Amino acid sequence: MAHLSESKGIHSKPLIIFPYMGYENNKKCEWYFWWTVDRCKKIDPRPIVVLNRDTVIRQEAVSFLKDERYKTLEVLETWSVDTCQTWLAGWGHILDNYPEAERIVQIPGDIDFVEEDVGFYNNLSAFIEITSSDIVIGDFRTGDQYSAKSLVDTYGTYSLLANWFPEISRSIRSLPLNRPRSEFLNIKTSVLRDLIINNRNFAYEQTLNFLIKCWNYEEARWQYSILQSFLGTLSDNKSFRNYRACIDQIERTERMLSLLWREIKQPKKMDSMSNKEFEEQYTVFSNEYDKLYTKSKGIMDTARTTLRALLGV
Repeated sequence: MAHLSESKGIHSKPLIIFPYMGYENNKKCEWYFWWTVDRCKKIDPRPIVVLNRDTVIRQEAVSFLKDERYKTLEVLETWSVDTCQTWLAGWGHILDNYPEAERIVQIPGDIDFVEEDVGFYNNLSAFIEITSSDIVIGDFRTGDQYSAKSLVDTYGTYSLLANWFPEISRSIRSLPLNRPRSEFLNIKTSVLRDLIINNRNFAYEQTLNFLIKCWNYEEARWQYSILQSFLGTLSDNKSFRNYRACIDQIERTERMLSLLWREIKQPKKMDSMSNKEFEEQYTVFSNEYDKLYTKSKGIMDTARTTLRALLGV
């Protein structure tokens, strides 16, 4: 159960990601987007909305740009290869221009459907105001085990993470956290600055990347306080057309995990270490990587086979 901070003086800056496909023909998405805007205005009178230039050029933000409410927002137009990169653009904008902001609350603006009986909107309202933890992840379930989000995590994220970082995998499950790739993120600005300035950045799977970077590998514990804030149940399309999107996400996750493993586990040459000792450590490191990579390939093969069967491709 998330707790709101007793201090009313903490300044949180809301960051809303505009739907990449817009909401021109999606009334549910349009309603959710503007509900999110109104809710975020309760903690900041001028929320930031990150708008991909692709969306503007494709004429899929026409209604938004013409809406009178547009003038009440700070809109950041940016070129981004995918939605996750818009996160980085928004975070950098706040870090560069709002030094007084103590927290950043990131909300996706493209939720299509929420199960009606779970109090999702009340939970999300509470999530936006939380200030009691270094990192708060808005967690959710999907209404269908064969939805795209569920398939990616079940046959990709969980298995790959368990292969490359088993300790972190166990700790994530014990939070407990259903969605380590969640787009709902409420984070202390000082922690975010450390994570994106002092560590490698990725244009995808930022939340999972943060979790891996938040782990203290010597002491086997989290470096920051992490809170799971349960939001409710989201529905998701399980069309066969999601096959490619699922595979793309699983492959991006595998690429990130294997790269981070090499970066974190690679031996470092100490002044007191002989060249021979360093070479021996590097051989052990290389052998372990090869073993994990072979297992990872097997996980990827199984994921593709399973997804094809489940999605009827």
